[in-house]
Amino acid sequence: MQPPTGYALPDGQCLKLKKILYGLLQSSALFYENLERWMLDYGFTPIGPDGVMFLLNKGSEKLIVSLYVNDGVCATNSMALYKRILADLSTKYMLSDS
Repeated sequence: MQPPTGYALPDGQCLKLKKILYGLLQSSALFYENLERWMLDYGFTPIGPDGVMFLLNKGSEKLIVSLYVNDGVCATNSMALYKRILADLSTKYMLSDS
């Protein structure tokens, strides 16, 4: 990688990236940490020891999310809750609902 055009980087110094670069080994781990933080802040509770399943319990409404790499699957008893979660998630992440 090269510094931006017009920026003189002194010898022995480097630039720190503020964003994750797609394709780096750390990319998926950093993305997961970011997504997990969002889910915990939103009120999800981790299920099980491996940290790939989360439960959101809103009274009688429940939503379970299972994550794998950059995919997720949801199970819920409330389409309204599902749509709210997707709407809130889509303000931070690019989603597809299929």
